[in-house]
Amino acid sequence: MMRHAIVSAMAASAAMAASAAIPPAYLAHLPPEQHDPGGIDYITGGKTPEEAAAVKRAAQEYPLEVVFAEHDGASSKELDDNPVVIRDDAGKVVFAGRTDGPYFLAKLPPGEYTVTTHWDAWTFTRPVTIAPDERDRVVFEWKKPAINAGEGANG
Repeated sequence: MMRHAIVSAMAASAAMAASAAIPPAYLAHLPPEQHDPGGIDYITGGKTPEEAAAVKRAAQEYPLEVVFAEHDGASSKELDDNPVVIRDDAGKVVFAGRTDGPYFLAKLPPGEYTVTTHWDAWTFTRPVTIAPDERDRVVFEWKKPAINAGEGANG
């Protein structure tokens, strides 16, 4: 019984320490942490400027940060509702879900992974290495060529 109380107190202390690293002004706009059935804790969001700032600030607490953006000529936009599949080095799917904003943060244990996503007609896979006490950041950018003035969409 005493061991359970000590373990519970340690877990509560760790959770408080992690949230203490994120200032209250950001916590107010941070989407809730979700729990994947495979055991991966994650946050996804960033649709509003306040939420984006909160997720960016929280990224330091997560070993993996993934960002999604599209560049169409001179304009750019952040993308949401992207599929995310993360596989470990054995090829086993450890996470499969969708984003609810242009940012995705995951608490992955140390190891080698691949992150796959799809947007429009493109599918991308990137390798990721999560080392103990380190982070990895992956930016998926889809770049469409600009159409010159006077040219039609078909060239």
